[in-house]
Order: sequence, then structure tokens, then C-alpha cells
Amino acid sequence: MRLSDMTRGEVPGFALVRVDAADLLHGAVRHEPELEGWIRPWRFSADQMRAMGSCQAWHPGLYRQMGRATAGVCLEFTTDSSEVAVEVRLDGEPVGTREVLRYVDARGEARMHDGLSCEVDGRPLGVRVPATGDAQVTFTLDDPSAAPAEGIMQLPGMGDTHHVRVWLPCLRGCTLRSVVGNGSFVEPVKKRRDLLVLGDSIAQGFVVDDPALAWPTLLAAELGLDVVNQGVGGQVFQPGTLYGLAPTIDPAVIVVALGANYRYEPCRERLVTRDVRSYLEQVARLWEDVPTWVATPLWHDEDAWPSHRMSCFEVVPRLIREQASRFGGMRVVDGAGLLDHDAALMADGFEHPGPAGSRQVARRLGLVMEQASTPQQELRARAKALLAKAPRRTFPLAECLRRGIGTVICARPGCVALREPGGMQMVWATDPELARDVACALMRDSVTLCLEPSLADDLGRWLGLPAKEPVHLAIYRKKARPRPDAAHPVRPLGEADLSAVRQRMTHPEYQTDAQTLELLRAGDVLGAFAGDELVGFVGEQTEGSMGMLEVFEDFRRHGWALALESAKICQVLDRGQTPWCEVWPDNVASVRLQRRLGLTVLPATEACFLAQSRGSEPQDAR
Repeated sequence: MRLSDMTRGEVPGFALVRVDAADLLHGAVRHEPELEGWIRPWRFSADQMRAMGSCQAWHPGLYRQMGRATAGVCLEFTTDSSEVAVEVRLDGEPVGTREVLRYVDARGEARMHDGLSCEVDGRPLGVRVPATGDAQVTFTLDDPSAAPAEGIMQLPGMGDTHHVRVWLPCLRGCTLRSVVGNGSFVEPVKKRRDLLVLGDSIAQGFVVDDPALAWPTLLAAELGLDVVNQGVGGQVFQPGTLYGLAPTIDPAVIVVALGANYRYEPCRERLVTRDVRSYLEQVARLWEDVPTWVATPLWHDEDAWPSHRMSCFEVVPRLIREQASRFGGMRVVDGAGLLDHDAALMADGFEHPGPAGSRQVARRLGLVMEQASTPQQELRARAKALLAKAPRRTFPLAECLRRGIGTVICARPGCVALREPGGMQMVWATDPELARDVACALMRDSVTLCLEPSLADDLGRWLGLPAKEPVHLAIYRKKARPRPDAAHPVRPLGEADLSAVRQRMTHPEYQTDAQTLELLRAGDVLGAFAGDELVGFVGEQTEGSMGMLEVFEDFRRHGWALALESAKICQVLDRGQTPWCEVWPDNVASVRLQRRLGLTVLPATEACFLAQSRGSEPQDAR
């Protein structure tokens, strides 16, 4: 007999296990009792609901409706049941919600956009709603692929223990009574600390079609937290809407994702600035020790739905950055990098991400948080481990890590990226999706050394760096040192030589005066002398490669380049490091010099520089 039949018939009490839904709630700020044992979960305090419905709100009626929705709230439990039924009654769809969904469905076939979504042992079962006139939704928990034989189910209470999450609707409210199983137990899962998300309709879950796929829910799962989703359709920075919340939750991380709705109505910069400041000030005061991420609005298609001509939305991202920077515990996230600028990712074609877009936002926010909150020492250790068996072309990355140079941007299986002190970036990736997320969320449109040939064109497009310049990597692998040439004396230059070096550099724009001065002070710029006359020099780039090789015109083809680089190789070896450099393929003389000195020269097909335009690469290559 199926559970759906058992719950509607005369079944002995020992055949079923029943638990109050209130005991299984996660992500709810509170719940209120109703008649006959039913309860209503809330994700807002009573004070918050009054504030959202007050005359100070932009749209009090809309906010009251949206505030009843159970976005982010779930029932979580373990059970040995093969089936469970959730007693639930769904509210009607808010008027404001119907308007958005009507627009979405006008672009294609009408479909179900909300309901109860069940996840069993990490396996999604999809979205369901009660049948007409019914007040329960039933889920079969056992994995059909694990059944003893096709069509055969485990006896109730005789199968595995399942970890179950049932996500409640994100676009409407509901009431609950109990969870019924056909096993021997249904036990609550201990609550975790919270990810608190303060947002608008995009955070609430418009229009991902599954409450489990709203980006706050996905991000909380990645962080190992429960989610308190306070996304409200149509909401803006409304001071006073956080009253009564702090005593009811335990946030480990806070994300503020507001601002998009200013583009729909007339608004004035002065008033918006005041509200943003007051709202963030309240967040900082209530949770001064909690890491808080403040995101500027996501990308939207302005052509598909233009902003109101009297809106100040154009300056809103700047206002958010400026006001968030006033509080030490807040970090600003560039929302434009959290979602690809692609209307195909939008469920409504212009603003609300669909399931794929919501996943992208969650993944990229997770990357941003990980990079900022993980100690560099740990990221460097991860990156070293990932590069241990990587192709030889990843040597520049590995050598930077060995020398302690730069900041690790990402160290995950499938992508290692680093930014060196001069601003240049290096990246090696085998996972295109992860590489795209890293490029858009964590990297800048500055010169980048791409160490994965198959990724170069895409990486250049993601970063807005259309110029691609292949480059040879030359690495000194020999144990023997080059022999010094007494006929070509070379010695370190000092601070007093700054002017002479800067004036004779072919590309002084690739290095600042301060960077050159630092190299001179460290003795890392070597000069060649004919008598007392400086005839050339060689130095290093900020990522540690040999560079800056200059032999003055009257002294070329007399062995000075060989002497300079030989001395530089010896200096690097004396520090216990591996000498290396980059060489442009058309610089045949330099390629020949590297091979003469015993450097292994990798094909120019293995690495390339990406830049805004040709000639804007740093002087790493010769």
C-alpha cells in the first residue's frame, strides 16, 4: 500500500510515524500557530512585517504579500521511510507575482514556477504541489536505481536512512501541519548558523522555477549554512526593516543584494544615498562582527526594458560602493561580474536570472567569498598541490608560488590563477566553466598570461582583452652555471642609476619609477660596463622573470647581451631560484640567445599574453 493511500484510510498508528512540521523547520525566523494544529512559517519578524507594510515603504501592499512567501524555508530531517508526505496548504499567488509570471509565460509555454521541492541525499526529486482539493504532497525517497529489482521497493523501515530537505514555496506562503513517513522514525536535523540574505525579487527566487535553485539557497549549501532569505520582490534599501530580526537568527555571513528596483521609478540621488547609508549602518550596528558582502546590482538588458527616465539608477552602483566602504566589516562585490551579460540567462529576458543564471550567481559569489576569507597561506598551499603534476607551461605560476610572489586569486581543481605585484595576472585552467567564473568574478581587464592554449580566445573575450600575443617561455633547467666573461664586466646598479636606466628602457611605461627603484635597491638590476661607461643592463619583472635586457646600440653584437644574461642567471641561481624569461617569437636573436645559454625554450603555442591592444603587454618578453 502506498503512503498516499495509507494517510487517507484507517491505518493503525504503528504503521506510520508522524512529526510536527514546526520541529523540522530551517530558515524560518518564527512560526505562528493556526487552527487544528496547522502552523505558518515566517522568514520575517512581526516588527519587520509592520515596517514593510508601513507608509514609509515604496510599495507596502506588495511587500506585505511578498513577505508571506516562504523563500529559503525548508523542512530538514532524517528518516528510514521509503515515502514521506508533507501536510501543506498553499496560499494564493500574490498579485505582484502573477504580473511577473504572466510576462515570463508570454515568451513561451506557461509552466509551473513554484511549489515544494524535495532533495534526498543530495538527489533532487523536483517540484510538486498538492493535487486539487488535497492538503499533502508525497515524495518517494528510495533511489529507483538502488532497488533490488526493477519496480520493487524496499519494505518501509527496512531501507537506508535518508537525509531529506523539502524546500517550501519561494513565491507564495503556506501553512504546514506534519510530516508523515512509512518508516520507524523521522528525526530533525540540527540547525546550522545562517546565511542572511537581504535582497529583492532576484534573491527571493523570481523566476528559477524551483525554490531549491534560488541563488541564496545554492550559496548557503556551498557554505554549509542554513539560509534566512529576506529577498522581497520590489524592495529597495528601506531603513527600519531589520527591527526584531537580530534576536531570532545567528548569521555567519550576510549578503546585501539590493538596488535594482530603483531603475523602475523616479528617484533622486540625494534621497537614495541617505537610505543606502542608513540601511547599511543598521546592518553594521546589528552584526558588527559578521562578514558582510554588499553586491551592486546584477547586469540587466537595458534595451529590453529601459530604466525610467527620471530614475537615478545609473549612479546607484557607485552609491552602494561608496556607502559600504564606510564600514570596516563590509566588502563590496561587483554585481556586474556575478552574471554573464547574456539575455538567454534571464527567465524574463531582461532582469531575473533563470535556473542557469541563478547557479552562476551562487557559484561566483562563493568564489569571491572564498578568495577573500581564506588565508593566502592556505590558498598558496592548495595552488602548489594542484600544480605539482601540471604541464610544464605552468612553470611561471609555480615559480611565483615558490618565491612567495603575488596574490592567489583562485586555487581550485580545474583552475589556478594569480595576480602579481605589478598587476599582471596568470591563469591555468582545465575547467572552462570554473575559468569563466573566476575571470568574470575575480579577475580584472589587465594584462594576463594565459597558460592554457585551448582557453586563450575565451579568456580574452571574458576579460575584454582582444589582443592575443603568443610567447615563448624559456626556463633554465641546467645544474651548471654560465661562466663569467672577464672581458665583459657586469656589476649591480644602485639607486643613483635610476635616471640612466629609466631613460634607456625601451618600454618604461611597463614599469613604474617606484618598481624600478625597488629593483635597484635590491641589487636586481645588473649593468654592463666598457671601462667606466654603462653599455647595457638587465633586470627582472615584478613576477620574477628575467627582463629589461637592454644593450645600447653602439655596443650590440659584441657579446654584451650574453654577458648580462649569464650574470643574471648566476644571480638568480645564487638565491636558490630557477631563472626564466619570456621571449616574443619574432625576436629570433633572443630565442637564439636563450638556447645558447642552455634555457629550455617552450613552443610559443603553449602560452600567450592577453591585452587591450597589441603592444600593451608588459616588458616581460624580449
